[in-house]
Amino acid sequence: MARKTLCTLSTDNLLNNLDVIKKHAPKAKITAMVKANAYGHGIRSVAKRLQGVVDSLGVAAIDEALALRQALVTTPITLIEGVFSPEELSIAADHNFSIVFNNNQQLYWLKNAKLSSKIHAWIKLNTGMGRLGFSPEEADNAWTFLHNCAGVHQPIGIVSHLACADMPQHPLTTKQIATFRDFAAAHDGPKSFANSAAIFDLPEIHYDWIRPGIALYGASPFEDRSAASLGLKPVMTFQTRLITVQHFKRGDTIGYGATYTCPEDMPIGIAAVGYGDGYPRSMKQGTPVLVNDERCPLVGRICMDMAAIDLRSCADALPDDVVTLWGHGLPIEDLLPYTDHLSYDLLSGIMNRVRFVWEDRAKQSSSKVA
Repeated sequence: MARKTLCTLSTDNLLNNLDVIKKHAPKAKITAMVKANAYGHGIRSVAKRLQGVVDSLGVAAIDEALALRQALVTTPITLIEGVFSPEELSIAADHNFSIVFNNNQQLYWLKNAKLSSKIHAWIKLNTGMGRLGFSPEEADNAWTFLHNCAGVHQPIGIVSHLACADMPQHPLTTKQIATFRDFAAAHDGPKSFANSAAIFDLPEIHYDWIRPGIALYGASPFEDRSAASLGLKPVMTFQTRLITVQHFKRGDTIGYGATYTCPEDMPIGIAAVGYGDGYPRSMKQGTPVLVNDERCPLVGRICMDMAAIDLRSCADALPDDVVTLWGHGLPIEDLLPYTDHLSYDLLSGIMNRVRFVWEDRAKQSSSKVA
């Protein structure tokens, strides 16, 4: 029988989170971020469940966009990082993908391209993120070029990204908002600035389009506020089972490096999960898990395929009992004090040997496609 490590994903919670987002920005169109395999949730499955209820899907690269089209997803798609070659520019035009232009090389490719159809273009303004985009000094020329380009649909969109969106009072946030506002006021076209944190905290920058990412999947974009307090529900519940329950003596050590010594005679559960499944080796002792809905701490080091659990608070646990690593009953933010990881990389780091099952209580059906 296959290992019982499983990610259960909830369509109902995904749509709940979308409704919460819409209530915070009722006038804005939505580009749902499904890049990086939809933050680990399955790009095709998520996109199909959002079809007809969002206005666009945001991907990092053209291979993600093509995978969605091959899966018969018809929702408009935006290439958030733009194109990486002249050939990709032609492919994007053939498939009617919207393109974010962020550097002069991409503009050069466009200038010399012979495209099958006009493209929908956005210009990326670097307001202070210090990553991609044109500086405010360069952006006017780039916008003028796209505005005068015969191969571009008008108007051109303007997009930027906040570096400290979860800290609305940060001086850089104030500076970025002012820079974007000044440029947007002088140039026509739809605007997009707000990510998940800004959707909740900065309504003045909702503009025409918002770009929810982590909030869509039911995790909080803030360090000091839980997902539940925002009305969000976890889409992913990551679970496994106990392989065995061992009874150790005081002084016995557990796992590689003998980093945990039993302080007394105690039961230890060995769970079928490890960094080979995407549960990081860096998880510290004390990290909470649920065993039969009771909180228990991890002990020792995470192995490739196994993890050890202190079962003193769940002494009647038996082999094959369910262990919840995060999700329903155990918010992912509860794990963050025990690791250097963020909810973003925990969710997107699940390995492909873990089974994925979608549940849709509203339709009384489930799917194993992810």
